[in-house]
Amino acid sequence: MLAALEELKRAKIPFWFEGVSALDQYYKVPNRPFFYVLVDGSLVDLAKILPGIRFPGREHIDAEFEQSDEAVVYFRCKETQGSRWTPSPLFSPLYDPIQGKYLDPLGVYGTLRKKSVDINEIGALRGYESALLIARYGFQIEPPKEELPRESTTLDVATQRDLLTLVLTGKHTASGLQFLFEMGYFHRYWPELGVLKDVSHSKEYHPEGDVWDHTTETFTYRKNPDLAISLALLLHDVGKPHAQTWEGRKFDKHAEIGTRIASQFLRRLGFPEPLVTKVLFLVRNHMMPGALKTLPIYRVEKVLESVWFPELLEVYRCDLSSTFRGPGGYYEACKVYRAFLRNKKNPFRTVEGKKIQRIREPFVMQRGRS
Repeated sequence: MLAALEELKRAKIPFWFEGVSALDQYYKVPNRPFFYVLVDGSLVDLAKILPGIRFPGREHIDAEFEQSDEAVVYFRCKETQGSRWTPSPLFSPLYDPIQGKYLDPLGVYGTLRKKSVDINEIGALRGYESALLIARYGFQIEPPKEELPRESTTLDVATQRDLLTLVLTGKHTASGLQFLFEMGYFHRYWPELGVLKDVSHSKEYHPEGDVWDHTTETFTYRKNPDLAISLALLLHDVGKPHAQTWEGRKFDKHAEIGTRIASQFLRRLGFPEPLVTKVLFLVRNHMMPGALKTLPIYRVEKVLESVWFPELLEVYRCDLSSTFRGPGGYYEACKVYRAFLRNKKNPFRTVEGKKIQRIREPFVMQRGRS
């Protein structure tokens, strides 16, 4: 159990996982970037037992606590429950990690079990809550045929970041992103990505569709919902709407352009700087593995030496596979990378694999002493 929750247990303060965290527990979703916890105590109680706790002043979070080696815990105090923000019914179940029991105060177990929501019930769900049910748990929810009234509240930047993180770290990310797109979230909150639908691809190289279709398709080939890789997949072609055609290249320098846009996007949403640095490396270099077999090693040696290069290969594999060209180029890049690692460790070869010619020192006879 998280250290913060162990402290609550020792202080005999009752607490429960709520919202997404309770549903993650129920559906056994392993990737949990943060935890939502309902506490039967006050902010004063939390401050006493958790030094360093922060009070962000967000609509549905009373306090947050983060340790360097653990996930962030978002606390909501029971005394404020119902006074401001309340979740939709499907997010009302609670989970008691001490007793290992679930609480279903609104009787939604049947709907949770069948993973399907009637189209007429969608008004009871916020759009982003529907996207979470789709992306993390595989719910079947169709966007409404008629446009719903815009939600009365605007998502603050931190909530946008958390929403995107939860969708990207779900098993069904592509479906969740598509739902958010059709509900207008991208055009409203993330216009850098909203314009991808307006950019067409050459059918010869991208039969899967436009840049948005291609972007969502990459997630269907992802092996695990790692956040850095997922953000890189989401942003890898964000520069294409702003790139020009040059010498036969339709989207010339889109990786460099996309890196600048991705930097602004990630920092605007407040993602941690180490994560931003890693994602920008992946976006900037996402096309490089495809050229490894023709590029001289000295030109790409720094990239190959990066601890993030294996993740770059995974981004390239998803990017390549989404075009239906098959993983051949990925395996070729892996072959070059393995050869580079072998040569790097070999003191008798250069990184290109060439033998190092050692110059022998001339033998000089020394005169004996008389």
